[in-house]
Amino acid sequence: MALAPPTSKGALNLALSERDVDLIETLALKVRVLTVNQIARTWWCRAAQPTAAARHRLAELERAGFVVSFTAIAHPEIPLSCPVISWTPGLPAPNFGAASHRLKTRWSQPPTETRCVFVSPVTGRHFGGSGGRRPRESEETHDIHLAQVYLLLRLRDPEAAQNWVSEESVRAGRDRRDEKLPDAIVDTPGERRVVEFGGAYAKAKLEAFHRYCCQELQLPYEVW
Repeated sequence: MALAPPTSKGALNLALSERDVDLIETLALKVRVLTVNQIARTWWCRAAQPTAAARHRLAELERAGFVVSFTAIAHPEIPLSCPVISWTPGLPAPNFGAASHRLKTRWSQPPTETRCVFVSPVTGRHFGGSGGRRPRESEETHDIHLAQVYLLLRLRDPEAAQNWVSEESVRAGRDRRDEKLPDAIVDTPGERRVVEFGGAYAKAKLEAFHRYCCQELQLPYEVW
């Protein structure tokens, strides 16, 4: 699939494959950042050497101006198989104290250098999304794990993953820039739900998030 590369000094005339477009659209429309390991296991899983193949192609995409790579200092990915909280209107409020304890005690390894990629500003706009902002240090672990939640949904329920609306996309449709926003909304017809990566949320923060989803959004939610 041919696409004119972004206008940038030294950009190459690089023809994009369907895999390239899928990866770039994911970064422009779904998540802010992906690690090289996440990219390798998702888009190059059938390669003889997935990580090496992913690194090679990402280097070409970066030279052409489509993506930007950087090294984050982030906690290694923790296993995520199901939400810590899954709530639907009409159900009793969750046990926020127990949920907070689970969230706080799952971080057993120290931060480490993690190679990551985000989409360039020009590319993000070209694909109708956002891009160009490297996560702040305080956001790196969060954004990597939110990407893991998205990739898990993509594997388990591709249709729902297509209807994943990122925080940036939600913000674009709101009038107030300072308005509280969820990490993502899965906007499947007839089954909208909020998705939040809980990090190490305190009990009070979980209670506030519950009120936000229950009273303001009136939507079911998941906290991972």
